[in-house]
Amino acid sequence: MIFNGIKRRWLRKELQKLQKEQVRPSIKWPQSLVVIYDGQQVSDISPFLKWAEELGIKEDAVTCIAYVNDKKKSTITDAHLIDRKLIKWSGGITDSETKELLSKTFDLQINHFNTENDLIDYVSLALPSGLKVAYGSDNESLFDLSISVDLKDYKGLIIELKKYLKILTQ
Repeated sequence: MIFNGIKRRWLRKELQKLQKEQVRPSIKWPQSLVVIYDGQQVSDISPFLKWAEELGIKEDAVTCIAYVNDKKKSTITDAHLIDRKLIKWSGGITDSETKELLSKTFDLQINHFNTENDLIDYVSLALPSGLKVAYGSDNESLFDLSISVDLKDYKGLIIELKKYLKILTQ
């Protein structure tokens, strides 16, 4: 019986610690943007740059990350490319540029993909972003906000995102 009381006390203290760690900073209007997308489905990043323009984010504060099957054979030039060779056979990241990118903080992250891909999911979770936005998705661990529009509805996403940002940044 005495052990149950000690266990409960310990649990209360641990819960308080976890609650302090879970507190997220208040969301501010984004000054930087990272877009993670599937390079097999999207070849033009101009809609992503238009998003930044509509949100008042400077073009040089926009980073695009594209998943491709093979970086060497890809024709995508305006994005940071990731492929399966990014992960060492023993685990860990091989590319120093990607390591540096994963340590950079972004205000807004948009996950522009609907395919199941462990590497894209990993990059999405590993990026330290203030607000992670995804298209309607089942994998809730990848985002803070889900906007249910079609993947090709670029205008619909930004319209809805602006509404939510106005509410969240008040």
